[in-house]
Amino acid sequence: MKATTLPLLAWALLGVGCATGGATLTTLKSTYEEFEQRARWADDVGVAAQLVVPERRSAFLAARTRDAKDVSISEIDMLDVHQSADGQSATVISRFRWVRLPSTSEKIEDVKSLWVVRGNDWFLESMEGGPFPDLAPRK
Repeated sequence: MKATTLPLLAWALLGVGCATGGATLTTLKSTYEEFEQRARWADDVGVAAQLVVPERRSAFLAARTRDAKDVSISEIDMLDVHQSADGQSATVISRFRWVRLPSTSEKIEDVKSLWVVRGNDWFLESMEGGPFPDLAPRK
């Protein structure tokens, strides 16, 4: 387990955001980790896209298809999570390490992503910073 996921795990074990079923901090952690793994590997981009809010999914998928050979993500670490008072959204702070060709320099950036509850599931709504500019917050 990554050391950076310990704050979230501690919250989950203490029962913060725990309800019977539905979108809890525990399910957010699981969904986030699924997105993290799928986003790193270009052949899993379709699965990663299913974790993005439906209204942004096709643009995300098109951008990943276009960038597949140009963007290589080496690591993503969850640093912190802040859930809204109503439990319907959460901000996840992560550190991304990636290379965007033709550059050979690895970029390291803290990224703020907004996750929202739809039904009983968490979906990625936007991402500020990082290798996915198509997910930038809408103004």
